[in-house]
Amino acid sequence: MRAWIRRSFKNRILCTVLLAALLPLLLCDVFMVRAMIVRNERSLAGQAQEELSKAGERYYGFLDELDGTAERLADSTAVRSALRRGGGDSRILYQVLYRNTQELRSYAGFGIYGPEGDCLYSTDGRLPAGELDTGWGLLYMAENTDQTAFCAGDSRTLEGARSIRTSGGRILGYIVMQVEQSGFDALFADIIDPMNDLMIFDGTWRGIYFTQSGRAEETAARLREQFLSGERLIGDNEDCVYTLSRGERDESFILQQPKNYTSAVRHTIRSVSVIMGALGLLLCFWCAWQLSRQLFEPVQKLDTAMRRVEQGDYSVELESGAEDELGRLTANFNRMTREYRENLERSVQRERELNETRLSMLQAQLNPHFLYNTLDSIKWMGVTNGVPQVAGMATDLAALLRAGISGEKLITLEQELELIDRYLEIQEMRFADSFTCEVEVEDRFQHCIIPKLVLQPIVENAIIHGVSDMEYGYIKISAREERGDLILTVSDNGKGISEDVLELLNSPGHQMPGGHLGLSNVDRIIRLYYGESYGIEVFSSPGEGCRVELRLPYEKADKNEGETI
Repeated sequence: MRAWIRRSFKNRILCTVLLAALLPLLLCDVFMVRAMIVRNERSLAGQAQEELSKAGERYYGFLDELDGTAERLADSTAVRSALRRGGGDSRILYQVLYRNTQELRSYAGFGIYGPEGDCLYSTDGRLPAGELDTGWGLLYMAENTDQTAFCAGDSRTLEGARSIRTSGGRILGYIVMQVEQSGFDALFADIIDPMNDLMIFDGTWRGIYFTQSGRAEETAARLREQFLSGERLIGDNEDCVYTLSRGERDESFILQQPKNYTSAVRHTIRSVSVIMGALGLLLCFWCAWQLSRQLFEPVQKLDTAMRRVEQGDYSVELESGAEDELGRLTANFNRMTREYRENLERSVQRERELNETRLSMLQAQLNPHFLYNTLDSIKWMGVTNGVPQVAGMATDLAALLRAGISGEKLITLEQELELIDRYLEIQEMRFADSFTCEVEVEDRFQHCIIPKLVLQPIVENAIIHGVSDMEYGYIKISAREERGDLILTVSDNGKGISEDVLELLNSPGHQMPGGHLGLSNVDRIIRLYYGESYGIEVFSSPGEGCRVELRLPYEKADKNEGETI
C-alpha cells in the first residue's frame, strides 16, 4: 500500500484528500456520539444521586417527625390516664390524638392500642381493627426498645410503634403508625421525576415503598437476589439504571431510571453513522478522484517534458492556457528550457573564447620563460668572468621569477621566507647594506600554509617607502598565533605613513594609487582566498616607522604529503 502511494503523485493526492475529508467525519461519528452518550449518562447519574439524596433527607426527616409525634403522645398525661382507666374519656383522648397528628395525618395513620394489642383509638380506618400480637412483630419490637420501632409491613407499608409505660415500667399500651403507598407518593411527589422509580427496602430487603407498584414484587425479588449474591445491582432490562444508597437505619434506597439511549436507539445511531460514513466515503472518493485527476494531468505532462529534457531534447515546450499555479509552473518550465538553450549556446561560445584566451596566455608565458633563460645565461657568464655578484643577483632574480610563474597558489611560510631571503640579497646589493632585516619566526609556524608572494610586496614597501633613505634602516618579520589565526608582522623604523594614506590602507576595497598598490593587492588576495574577516592592517605614525599585520587562517601542511591538516 505504501509503495502504491509513493509511486504516483496522483495516488498521494487521492489518499491525502480522502484522509483529510473522511477522518474528521469518522471521528465525529464515533467520538461525538460517544461523548454525547457519556455526557447524558453522567447527567442522568448526577440527577439520580441528587434525587436519592433529597429522598433520603425527606424520608428520615419524616421518620423523625413520626418519632417525635409518637413520643409526645406516649408522654401525654391524658393518654396515660385514659389507658389506666381502661380506655375511658374517649372524647378527650381523640382530641389529643388529632391535635398531635394534625400535620402528619395526610401521610400516615395513627392509633392507640391497649397492652394486649387491641385497637382503642384510631385516626385512620385502614389501621388493623383487631388485636396485634405482642409476642412478635411490631409491638414486640416496640416493647423491647425505648425508641420508636419501624419496620416494613404487609402490602409494602411502613409501620411504626412506641410503647407507653408507667414509671415502674409496666406497659399501658402502644402508639401505632402506618404509612401506605399513597402517603409516600405525597411525601416524594415534588422530588422524584415521574419517569423514575424510587424503591425503599428495610434491612431485611422487604419492600417499604415502590413508585411503580405494578412490578414491585418481581423487581424486589431480582434485586434481593443480586444483593445477597454480592453482584452489582442492574435493572430488569437494558433501559434502566439502578443506583444504590444505604440509609441511616439500614434501609436501601434504589432509583430505577430509564436510559435515554436504549439499545434500540444506539443501534439506530450506529446504523445512521455507518450509512453517513459510507455516503461520505463515496462522496470523498469521487471528489478526491476528480481533484487528483485535474491536478495530475498537468503534472504528468510536465514530468514527461522534463524526462525529454533529461535525454537532451531542449526544444520541448508545453502548451497551457491555465492561469493558476500549474499554468505558471508550465510557463516557468518553458522559460527555463529557452534560457537553458540560450545558456548552452553562450557556454559553447565562451568555451571557444576561453580556448583562444588560453592560447594567448601560452604565448604570453613565453616572455617570462625567455627572461628566466636569459637570467640563467647572465648567471653563468658572471661565474665564467669571475663576477660572483652578478651571478648571485641573477640567481636570486631567477628564483623569484620561477616562483612567480609556477602553478602553485599556496606555499608554506618556510618557502615564502626563502623567497624573501633571495629578494633581500638583491636589495642589499642595490642599497649598499643601508638596512638590515631580522626574521623571528618559530619553528611551529614554518609549515603554515599561506598564499604565494604575500610577504614580498610588504617587505618591498618597507624598503622603498620606509628605510631606503636612512643610514641605519631596520626591518623585522615575525609570526604569532592569535585566537586560532596566524598573524604575520612586517615592521620597520622608517619615516612612517601619513594619516590620510593610512586611513585608505585600512579601508577594505579601496584601490591605492602610486607605490602602495602592493599592499592593496595583497589585502585583496587574502580576502578572496579566506573571506572578509582576514586581510592586512597597517599601524603607523609619521616619523615613527610602520607595522603591517597580515591575518591568515592558522593551517598547517603535512610534512610528508604537502597537504593542509
